[in-house]
Amino acid sequence: MSLSAHYIVSCRTDGWFIRFEGERYGPFPSGQAGALIAAVQAANQAGKDGHDARVLLRKPDGVVDAVWVFGTDSYPSPWVTDLHRIAQLPRRERARTPVPPSSPALEATAAQVAVGQA
Repeated sequence: MSLSAHYIVSCRTDGWFIRFEGERYGPFPSGQAGALIAAVQAANQAGKDGHDARVLLRKPDGVVDAVWVFGTDSYPSPWVTDLHRIAQLPRRERARTPVPPSSPALEATAAQVAVGQA
């Protein structure tokens, strides 16, 4: 039986955070992109250590969807690579439109998050 390592990325009024084993980490200065990158990196390592590792994204309506699963999704995920590239740019050089995610679940989540922030 493997242990679970679920990293839940969510937005609060004071920024983007990762919740793992009852602890909250953040806020991440690069927002959602930074939190997702950190969560996928941590989940990948947990998966290598034999855990059922996944990254979950909590939508504004409270629904939680898996956006990355160890052993199922590639590492680094194509959408994580794009987010990492954007997260490293200074704020004034960042594009105003979000990078389209590659998974259908993440696309729907990103659209709902964008609507919630408008």
